[in-house]
Amino acid sequence: MRYPQSIPFISLTLALCICLGYSNAHAQQGVWDSAKKGSKKINAQAKKSKLTIKRWKEHINEWAKEDEYNKQLAVGGKLNNNGWSGGIYYLKKTEPGKHVIWQLSFSEIKQEKQVKQQKENKAYPALGKSSPFVYGKINNLYTLHIGYGHELLLLPGVVSGNLSVSFRYGAGFSLAMLKPYYLKIVHINNTSAHPTPELKEEKYSGANADTFLRNQDILGASKWSKGLGETRFTPGLYAEAAFAIEPAKQKGFVQTIMIGGNIAYYTKALPIMAEVKALPWQGSLFVGLSLGKRWK
Repeated sequence: MRYPQSIPFISLTLALCICLGYSNAHAQQGVWDSAKKGSKKINAQAKKSKLTIKRWKEHINEWAKEDEYNKQLAVGGKLNNNGWSGGIYYLKKTEPGKHVIWQLSFSEIKQEKQVKQQKENKAYPALGKSSPFVYGKINNLYTLHIGYGHELLLLPGVVSGNLSVSFRYGAGFSLAMLKPYYLKIVHINNTSAHPTPELKEEKYSGANADTFLRNQDILGASKWSKGLGETRFTPGLYAEAAFAIEPAKQKGFVQTIMIGGNIAYYTKALPIMAEVKALPWQGSLFVGLSLGKRWK
């Protein structure tokens, strides 16, 4: 009895199919095993992270519970990249490692391009000595911030169990104050037979822009109080964030180093320099120090 010639071909095809099926099943099993291993690894890492966070929270709570003081009042100063600030801070503990903050601060804002200069008065000695002045300055800018915020303890006792690092953030009302900047400007009186120099104290305006910005005719700046009654007020809002570093652990006397920044936006532009575009917002980076007292 003769078998058809196609039987060897069919047998070979079946064998190949069986091999491929086994290979695919083995590969799928390998992929599934890898996925299960990866999932287990991710779950293990997630559990480890949760455990670390839990332990860290417990460490913060234990460290903060040792602090028997609930309130704090401090005064301090800041050096800004565009001026200086002084402020009062009141903190009240809401729970271990957390405080609410009320803040009142006053700042002088300077334009980065302003440079104080002084020259000798050789041309008009009869008018007196010259005084320092800022060329092109038209207003002194001051701001008053009244705000509310929070303080969160981040790193308790990081150095010898003493140094702690907290994060502060807050926002509130801001009031910008623009006081005109007066200069002593020399004018030549040509109405008499012999022209004589006269000294006038002037603030910047569109009408006197040429004389106000003529450096050779400026004898100096007027007294700071000149123009105080002409101060203009512009309201706005501000936000601030900073890291607070406290070297001493839970003592009645508190000293805090602050590193951060703030930004404020106002309803009008705030001109400081005549030849620099005025903007309705101000931003600054700062480093500061505050000293105060804690109590229960």
